[in-house]
Amino acid sequence: MLNSKIKSSEGVAVKAYLRPLKLGILLSVIGELIIFLIWGVYLYPQGDILYKFLWTVVFCGVGMGSAIGVSIVLIVVPKFSGYTAIILTTLISLILLGLLCNLLCFRLDISFDFFGGRKTPHLFLWNGVVMSVIGGLSIGWLCFTDVGNNILEKFKM
Repeated sequence: MLNSKIKSSEGVAVKAYLRPLKLGILLSVIGELIIFLIWGVYLYPQGDILYKFLWTVVFCGVGMGSAIGVSIVLIVVPKFSGYTAIILTTLISLILLGLLCNLLCFRLDISFDFFGGRKTPHLFLWNGVVMSVIGGLSIGWLCFTDVGNNILEKFKM
């Protein structure tokens, strides 16, 4: 009986640490896929489609998704819960993705001209800020609320 309680509490702890990482990667890849399709295929179709896909979905999606997930695990999971954790998760996402990553990608896009950074710089930058806030709120809500945790349990995450 005691052994099952220990195993179940360890499973909950492991989930609390793995969920932000998994969600960070998943939501970043989905967000970058949307950016790729709208900005890289529909609005600005010039340029090599493979390079655009690798840049957005693979490098940015997986790389920055991992970075955001690990940052949440290191900063938020062990110390905070509830609305405080949601706000911190959103701020981390805004700073890492909406500001730092977005500015790096903007500077790169000025050189490559794949996603409209030259023609519509304000729209390019604001898109990254808005998507990072939505992603941070989503990860925070899913990881740090009972309703969000129940949804993740249904998907066996």
